[in-house]
Amino acid sequence: MTGSGTARRAAVVAASLLLLLSPAAADPAGAAPAGPAGGVPHELHCAGPPAGCADEAARTLGRLRDGLGCDHRAPFAAVYTRLEESLAAAVREGAFEEPAWAGGSLNTGFVNRYLAAYHADRAGRPVPAAWRAAFAAARSGDLNAGQDALLGANAHIQRDMPYVLAALGLRARDGTSRKPDYERVQAVLDRAYQPAVEDIARRYDPLLALGDARWNPLARPTAGELFHLWRETAWEHARRLAEADGPEARRRAEDAIEANAARWAVLLSVPGAPGYRAGRDAYCRTRAGGGR
Repeated sequence: MTGSGTARRAAVVAASLLLLLSPAAADPAGAAPAGPAGGVPHELHCAGPPAGCADEAARTLGRLRDGLGCDHRAPFAAVYTRLEESLAAAVREGAFEEPAWAGGSLNTGFVNRYLAAYHADRAGRPVPAAWRAAFAAARSGDLNAGQDALLGANAHIQRDMPYVLAALGLRARDGTSRKPDYERVQAVLDRAYQPAVEDIARRYDPLLALGDARWNPLARPTAGELFHLWRETAWEHARRLAEADGPEARRRAEDAIEANAARWAVLLSVPGAPGYRAGRDAYCRTRAGGGR
């Protein structure tokens, strides 16, 4: 997407958000859900080859996905598992200039942000607003599985990613920008996208098998376009965060990150058909608890 196209799309989305945001659209809250965490660490520590780091992340996320069964947090874990498998393959294919960053430190730090949010919510501890919205929708909403996956992706890409990028640095040791490798990760995501959608349709929700956008609360843009837009936005937020020249500037950068992700969560939480949850769960149970 060109820069002007991205700007136009962002402007359209911003206008939509103004219509949706109101005092009644505050971040949802609720009791933390019980749920499986056995075999799922709170943090990954990977010092081996980058492809091995991605393999370990895929195994961890796969255990989380399988342990969740028909829990509505599972679709995002399913997407993430596919992404890690695709990333490991790309690292082995030599897709990155700095594989130790793309497949190692960046990826491990990113996965750890998700694990931290998952375990904190499960334990009843506070989580960022975008994650709070995603987990609350998973607990009680009538959303479809595609929406649950998008809510998780929004919180992870738009909220978590800027912090990880800024902490690791946007430039390599030789001073070159890491943006090209960051953009190459998008190709990994694109390759993982269709298998991930098929997984969600097979395991959790037949609506995604229709081959159209009826599951997407935005209809336009497509989920793939959203990921592109969100990743570009995350890089820009990371740049502002990294360049903050004092506590006040950093606070403004952080506030912008949190507000942006929270507003997108409101947009993505557009209610579906009342009672859809029951039908979706019944379908999932026929699929051996989402495990097939």
